[in-house]
Amino acid sequence: KYRFFGQDAEHASRVLGIYAHMDHNFLTASIPTFRLNVHVRRLVTAGYKVGVVKQTETAAIKAHGSNRSAPFERGLSALYTKATLEAAPDLGGAEDGCGGESNYLLCVVEKSVLDEKGGVDARIGIVAVEISTGDVVFGEFCDGFLRSALEAVVLNLSPAELLLGDPLSKQTEKVVLNEVLAAALYLTWFSVMEC
Repeated sequence: KYRFFGQDAEHASRVLGIYAHMDHNFLTASIPTFRLNVHVRRLVTAGYKVGVVKQTETAAIKAHGSNRSAPFERGLSALYTKATLEAAPDLGGAEDGCGGESNYLLCVVEKSVLDEKGGVDARIGIVAVEISTGDVVFGEFCDGFLRSALEAVVLNLSPAELLLGDPLSKQTEKVVLNEVLAAALYLTWFSVMEC
């Protein structure tokens, strides 16, 4: 079975309708391995990102290794989000209302630039990947104060998930957050580091 611990167990029990209980001072809940695909879809539909951690060493490897008395090693084996769920071969098609018309994962970064009149515009960079088909869309463009070009790109692609570079200007943030709220998209921030 797969187990949830702590706050994850609390969320899983509420979303999945499963029982959470205390086990050795840890709140825990579990699901059977053969129902993983169903429960992952339900959690992703509810707005969560789901990581699956599996045991990475076998008993035979452990018996001949230096850490015989230590717990079995475990590692992240899969990460599911709304954009990556449809590409997962072990989780099937678009059942349970999880699938959409677009599964683009859109990344947006920005750099401030001066326009011809001395005002500040933005140079926007985008990369969109449709995980299930392998389709990649990318581009770079200058955008005005209202960020109408960025808004057109986001509306046209209708991404399932957005990755946003940090820092973003207030104007860009406003356009992107309006789209996120309107479409209930997943939103992830990341820091952009200059080389």
